[in-house]
Amino acid sequence: AIAKATNDSTKAQYDYDLALVLQLEGNYQGARAKALEAIRLRGNWGKPYMLIGDLYASSGDKCGEGIAGRSVYWAATDKYAKAKAIDPSVAEDAQAKMNRYSAFYPTKDELFFQSIKEGSSYSVGCWIGEGTTVRGR
Repeated sequence: AIAKATNDSTKAQYDYDLALVLQLEGNYQGARAKALEAIRLRGNWGKPYMLIGDLYASSGDKCGEGIAGRSVYWAATDKYAKAKAIDPSVAEDAQAKMNRYSAFYPTKDELFFQSIKEGSSYSVGCWIGEGTTVRGR
């Protein structure tokens, strides 16, 4: 269906739909790849960013303990913030998720004892492999 779609908006929808299926199968990297393709085709659409945020947020237990495991919530927040910024139709949901997942940020004390400064750059490991900004609660 993706190959036969005649316009980018339809292709983007199909890519997004496939990303949802891959998410359900536990193929987070494949789901992200399809969501990114949907974004490439329809750049002002927030739902694929929301999906990537959800993939990241659900990876905490898969990506280690301590700061490493909690860093996924920073990356998720980045995606929700992007979705909110470009697509008013997802802004409320994006803000709700940003509020929910900020409760999982490391405390400022934890950051201090790990010698990690709030506001500094941080590379999220695991399958995510993205840079983000350190945030404390």
